[in-house]
Formats: sequence, structure tokens, C-alpha cells
Amino acid sequence: MSDYFIIRLSITSMFILATIIFAVVCFRRRDLISWLFAYVASSISETFRLISQETNDVFYLTSLTFSTLTLILIIIAVSHEYYQTFYRSSKSKVSSILLIAIVQQIISIGLQMLIGILLLIALYLILRIYLKKRTPTHAFLCFILICGILNLIAIVLRDAGLKGAEEFFLFSSIVMATNMFLTGIVARIEERLVNSEKRYRLAYSKAEFYKDLFVHDINNILQNLEFSLEIISQNIKIYENQKEVRELINIAKTQVNRGANLGLNVRKFSDLEGGEIQNKPIEVCDTLRHAIAQVREVFQDKEILINIDSNSKKFHVKANELLYEAFRIILNNAIRYNDNPIKEVLIKISKDLKDGINYIKMEFIDNGVGLPDEMKKSIFPQIFAKPRSFKRIGLGLLLVQEVIKSFNGKIWVEDRVNGDYKKGSNFILLIPETS
Repeated sequence: MSDYFIIRLSITSMFILATIIFAVVCFRRRDLISWLFAYVASSISETFRLISQETNDVFYLTSLTFSTLTLILIIIAVSHEYYQTFYRSSKSKVSSILLIAIVQQIISIGLQMLIGILLLIALYLILRIYLKKRTPTHAFLCFILICGILNLIAIVLRDAGLKGAEEFFLFSSIVMATNMFLTGIVARIEERLVNSEKRYRLAYSKAEFYKDLFVHDINNILQNLEFSLEIISQNIKIYENQKEVRELINIAKTQVNRGANLGLNVRKFSDLEGGEIQNKPIEVCDTLRHAIAQVREVFQDKEILINIDSNSKKFHVKANELLYEAFRIILNNAIRYNDNPIKEVLIKISKDLKDGINYIKMEFIDNGVGLPDEMKKSIFPQIFAKPRSFKRIGLGLLLVQEVIKSFNGKIWVEDRVNGDYKKGSNFILLIPETS
């Protein structure tokens, strides 16, 4: 086996390996898919070149054809990405016609000269793309263009019969194969870094969001406490009985309890984010009854009417102990934000088949102050996109959303009476059923 064949085998193997790696990257990075065709053509070209036994045989000519096609596909890939980067438009048909016209011109006019000119133009375009995107992958794509130009020069020199042209062609092929291989590796590393950066940004946005909500809620609690204590201190001498004092003290105690619950919610968020709470089969009605009992105890001075409407006594879902917290928070809000003398909550429980999944559907229908349409849209939003935009949600409902999402469930809110939000709200939960 000659040294030349070993070198060609190594080059071919590197082209094929580079193509495989780049194909894997393209499954995740769709913006690079147009470059994959050039990778495939180059691998086919090198495979036929390896098989070729002599100059100008069928395999050699096939290899030369695919080598030319590789350069054309590189030009098209650069043109496509340049178009997407600087002139994005929905007129894809026009783009396709232009590309076909380019290919026709390449076939009809002096092939090598035109490809050389187009490669230089493509190099200019990819440099502009790099200056716009500033990614390592596009830096290496610039090197591939340079290698393509060197490869074309080598072909021209070899066809002219100049001494040393074959060695120069072999050298340019090695450099191009190496660059294509490294580009695939770099693109893969870059893709992982981009995903890592996205996770970091999401975690940072969550932390900022939780911080803003916590500060917002705790400030409200402290302001209510300060107001109650100020009223007591200013008027304690003129109170003829203790009833009014006790009412103000109860307000202060309520705010203290809110502060304690706020701290617990923050801890539960941490446990949920850290994956410390695992899902398991849980019976819904028992959990709901415990939550109702706790809410009745907190609002002993309120007249509360809570009814459960279901066609079964047992419903099992795959959830965890935070389901109790979700029920408690929804019931707590239904009573707290309610100006009626009798606070009513009707809880409907049923089974629902949606998108091929069996859910337990729960509707918490109250007669509270209700939610305007604009607030319905933002109460369970994509909360971390603009973390400072939804302070009014409060940590309570945010915890409910995250808890239900952790069960692979869904939650949204509707009007109790369609079209009249002031008649109350209907919080709807869908939680996957389990046996």
C-alpha cells in the first residue's frame, strides 16, 4: 500500500467523519443545514478520488464533478446564510430561482473562472456574516472558503501541468479536510455552550423574578403592619372597648402569617427547582379536604361556603405533597379577594380526555372580585421572559403554576359568568390521572 494511498485514505476518512459530526450538529442548529450539502458532496468527491486508479478515469471525473459541486454548494450556503442574516424575507421562491440561475450561469460560462470569482464573493459575504454573528463556527467557515479557493487554484495549476501542482492539490485537500473536521467539532461545542448560556440566562431570570416578587410582597406586608401599629399607637387612649384594638391586632397577625407563608413558599420553590420533591400517586379528594379544613381555620371570622361536586369519591393523580399547597393557595385567594358577606367556592371534579391523555379536571369556581381579561392573560404567563412585568401575580399563584407544571398538568382561569368577570373566577386545573 503506497504512502500516497494512505494519505488519500486519511483525507477521505477525515472528510467523512467531519460530515457525520456536522450532520449531528445540524439536527440541533438548523441555521447550518445549508452547509451540510457541501459536506456531503465533499465526502463523495474524496471517496471517488480514493477509488480512482488513474487520471481521467470514470471515478476521477466523478470526483472532479463532486469537487466542483462542493464549491458551488459552499457558495450557495454562504449566499443563503447571508440572505437570512441581512435580507430575511418570506419570498423563498425568488431566492430559489436566483440560486438556479446562478447554477445555470456556472454551467454555461467558464466554469473555473466563474467559481473562483464566486468563491471570492462568498468569502467576502462569510466575513460579513462572521462580523455580524461573531461565532467561532463562522470563523472556521471562513477558513473553509479560503481552503476552497486554494483547492480551486490547485486544480487549475494541476490541469496546466505545472510541476508540484499535484502536491499542492494534496496539501490543499488535507487543509480543507482538517478545517471541515474542526468546524464540525467547534459547531458542536458552540451548540453546547449556547444551550448552557440559555440555561444560565433562564436561571438568572428566575432568580431575579423571585427576588422582585419576594421584595414586592414583603413590602406590602410590612406596610400593612406599619399602618395597623400606627393606628393603634395614635388612638389607643380613646378606644372605649377592646374590640377595635383586637381587630387591628388581628390585621397585624394576619400580615405576620402572610410573611411566614411567603418564606415557606420561597423554600418550596427552592425544593421544587432542585428536584428534591418527587411525584407519586396521590388521592385528590383527601388532599382537598385537608386544604379546605386549613382555610376554614385561618378564616374563622368569615362565613365560608365550600362545596365539592364530583361523580366519584376517589381520584388519583401523579403528584406530590405540594398539591395540597396549590389547593390551599387557590382557596385562600378565593376567600381573601371576596367582598361578599358569604364567600362561596364550588369545586367541580371530573375526568377529562385531552390530546390522548387522561386528566383529572378540577374547577375552583368562586364569587370573588374576579379578574379582568388583561389580568387573565398575565396571571399564568411565560413568566421569565420579562421578569419584572408580573409583580401583581404574587408568589402564591406563581407557586401554584410551577407545582401544576411539575405534574405535567395545565392551569388557566376563566370567568365564573362568561363575559362578566366581576361575578367571580373559575380556576381550572388539569392533572394527569394515575391508577
